[in-house]
Amino acid sequence: MNQSIILLLILPLLLATQVEAQGLFPPELKNIYASKPDSKYSDEFNGKRKNNSFDTKKWHYRESTKTGLGQGKEYVQEKDGKLICYGHKNKRKAGAIVSNNYFQYGFYAFNWKTTGIVPDARNAWHPSVWGSLNDTRRNNVPGTTGENSNWMEIDIMEFSTWSKVKTDWSSDAPCYLWVDSLNKKVKVNIKPGPSFGWKKAIMIDGKKDKYKGEIIGRSGFDQWQTWGMEYHPEYLQMWYLDSEEWVKVGHRINFSENDVAPSLRTVPNKARKPLYWYLGNLFLPQGKTPIQEEQITNSTFEVDWFHYHPLKTK
Repeated sequence: MNQSIILLLILPLLLATQVEAQGLFPPELKNIYASKPDSKYSDEFNGKRKNNSFDTKKWHYRESTKTGLGQGKEYVQEKDGKLICYGHKNKRKAGAIVSNNYFQYGFYAFNWKTTGIVPDARNAWHPSVWGSLNDTRRNNVPGTTGENSNWMEIDIMEFSTWSKVKTDWSSDAPCYLWVDSLNKKVKVNIKPGPSFGWKKAIMIDGKKDKYKGEIIGRSGFDQWQTWGMEYHPEYLQMWYLDSEEWVKVGHRINFSENDVAPSLRTVPNKARKPLYWYLGNLFLPQGKTPIQEEQITNSTFEVDWFHYHPLKTK
């Protein structure tokens, strides 16, 4: 077979691969972030490793607890080309993994779905993709603990178990700021903090923010969907892959001067820190009403891939 024929045979495959890769990254961000995911921090979850194990060079199990969280392949598996975090009804536990490294500015994207969660019902499972100051192995991001320290949690996608009759997920960024007058660190929450009038920054309110007329975080949990988030030195911005088109969704959160009070749309610059990143599920039955036995199901949180595109350096 001559070279021209071989080229004609493989060219469609190469083009298809290129189109697929481009489809997982917003074209308009190509001058801001690397269009190719960083392999050190990204994962396709299709390594076909022994015993359905995930890549332990990149991840480790989230620390287990007496209730809520478990460890081992019973709770987390890399199987059939995806990460599966199981929630076991009878054990009242689910599993999660945490990145071995902390990282910061870039475009984050992931493809996910859940099973065992009914949209219009009380829910005890808490799937999420989020960033924290610690890795559950007693390692902390520098500058996030101790006196005068500040940091920001980023919940790219976090399910709520609080409602009496609904299930939804949201995207937000509560920060923890050192307050000299109190001589301690205070969490900025939805309700105002102690006499400061602070509010948690919210990118997507899963109870009311809409896309194409539908509330974003209230349905379609069991369908594969792709979401992304920019963690830029100046802002946070959520993105959604609608068929083959990336669109900005929700509210942009701006990083503000440190003397500007935190709000629904601002976070002080001093709270910007690198984070360890969590993928997983959690049994969390707390809510406005007690969870009923018939409302608890077996569950999975499944991630097909997780990509991190670093911020380009000038």
